[in-house]
Amino acid sequence: MMSLISLNDFKQIRNRMILERAILTVGLMTFFLVSYFGVGLSRNLAPVHSLMTPLDDRIPFVADSVWMYLWVFPCVLIPLFVVRCPRLFRRTVVAYAAAMAISFVSFTVFPVTSGQLRVPKVTLDMSSPSDWAVSILYSLDPPYNLFPSLHLSLAALAAFSVWKAAKPYAVAIFVSVGCLGVSVCTVKQHYLLDAFSGLALAALANAMIIKRYRPVDGAALTYSWRGPVAHLVLVAILYTSFYSTYLWSVRMR
Repeated sequence: MMSLISLNDFKQIRNRMILERAILTVGLMTFFLVSYFGVGLSRNLAPVHSLMTPLDDRIPFVADSVWMYLWVFPCVLIPLFVVRCPRLFRRTVVAYAAAMAISFVSFTVFPVTSGQLRVPKVTLDMSSPSDWAVSILYSLDPPYNLFPSLHLSLAALAAFSVWKAAKPYAVAIFVSVGCLGVSVCTVKQHYLLDAFSGLALAALANAMIIKRYRPVDGAALTYSWRGPVAHLVLVAILYTSFYSTYLWSVRMR
């Protein structure tokens, strides 16, 4: 009977953890989508600023880097698949929310546009998967909400979170964040100052929230190999979906 009760208790705890993660994840995504597009779509060209530097002008446009740029979407979800400890996961969510809130305030009081940075859409070759993806990006993502780069701050926070749970995984994520930082500039969606400020914001949120986490003795910090493998499956599905949508658009033309 005791073993049966223990098993039931374990299942209840596990179900509560799953429910909590689902609520936190959906709530965070809702906060991001409503705030990001609410701020971005409300902007007009009159009051915005430019952070163009001579270095930005010398960075080439590389359409193929858009696939690295899109990595941010599965990247920010990595803690969901790797971080097992509920306390660390909650801190990660708080760090994400703090970075978002600070960014949305900055987007509102100091709007920056990438209008002069982006390549003209008419120069993109729609028969090329990469050019097509850049065109879709430009159409869906407002040319605002740039300083600091949420792309980099959230991706870096994912790496900081995983560093607390599983350092070998985190090393690979930090490398991908570096590649992501290059892509936000070569896709011509962000200025260099956006990128550096995004990393600085992540470092601040990490120092104030995630870095202060101390694991309880015996606490399981990370999931087994199944978590990372499940994430890789998600990545494969996302990129396959992107490419399948491209093929569909080609057939429709």
